[in-house]
Amino acid sequence: MRDLSTLPKAHLHLHIEGSARRSTIAELAARVGRDYSPPDSYTNFAEFQAAYDEMTSYITMPDDLARICRELVEDDASQGAFYTEPIILPSFYEERFGMSESEIFHLMRDAFFEAGARCGIEVGIAIAGIFTVPIEATEAGARFAAEQSDRGVVSFNMCATEPGFGYERWILACDIARDAGLDIVIHAGEFGPASAVEAAISVLKADRLSHGVRAVDDPAVFAHLRERGLVCDIAPTSNVVLGVFREMGEVPVPQFIEAGIPFTLNADDPLFSVSGVGDEYVVVRDYFGLSDEEMAGIARTSVVASHAGAATKQRMLGRIDAWLSSPA
Repeated sequence: MRDLSTLPKAHLHLHIEGSARRSTIAELAARVGRDYSPPDSYTNFAEFQAAYDEMTSYITMPDDLARICRELVEDDASQGAFYTEPIILPSFYEERFGMSESEIFHLMRDAFFEAGARCGIEVGIAIAGIFTVPIEATEAGARFAAEQSDRGVVSFNMCATEPGFGYERWILACDIARDAGLDIVIHAGEFGPASAVEAAISVLKADRLSHGVRAVDDPAVFAHLRERGLVCDIAPTSNVVLGVFREMGEVPVPQFIEAGIPFTLNADDPLFSVSGVGDEYVVVRDYFGLSDEEMAGIARTSVVASHAGAATKQRMLGRIDAWLSSPA
């Protein structure tokens, strides 16, 4: 078997704060006299959200956020990623930092791009929309994302627990971003049912799905996903840690492969799962017994589905071929 850390890959599903180093958050918590160590597993999303909220409360200064952005890029580069697409929400820090959304965005953008140039990794930025906030805030976020489409923003990603119905209310937000040339990526089929995947496809016209794994629960939805060939950004370790599945064997990687549904592997929130994107490739290969050819195919999907520039894509695809032709 070949060394998966040297397999070029794109990392398409990771949240900025959830990608912070544990050592960094521990240091920021210690600054206010707190000891932060997240649980190893969760029984529901509310438990995870509480741990996430506590963690973000320790990010109190602009330099903290810039540091996390730089370290995310460094960590992805060390895991064999040549492209990364972190999900950010600059407006979350406006009141805390006393800065405008635009100022915070450019602080993060500069940190991403500086680290990317230094580490040889390209960065595309995803702006988050949140299912659980007032729709006006989500539409405002989509407009902000659209305004930054020539400043490194490549997608608009609807996040948080999926609603059970009423996806029509987010059509306008998605259309605003889409009209600016941004891809629409929807969190669906994680904690929500297969019907959330169907709504993401049929109502919101998703270009990619974050997760999508619950589509296997409904044969009709799974068939529609297969028919559309929509790429799902799967995060197996995160799914197990957050209680979406009880164990790795329940994550439907074999079903996706058998059905020919394209998917990528991602860390999602590595601070909580203690698994970087390269680690995720190792876990999946070892647990499901996948071949190097299959792993290279997953990496190719990540490259093709990414927003990396043409030169970066060509370089990555060439290196994937070279990796596969090298001695095991």
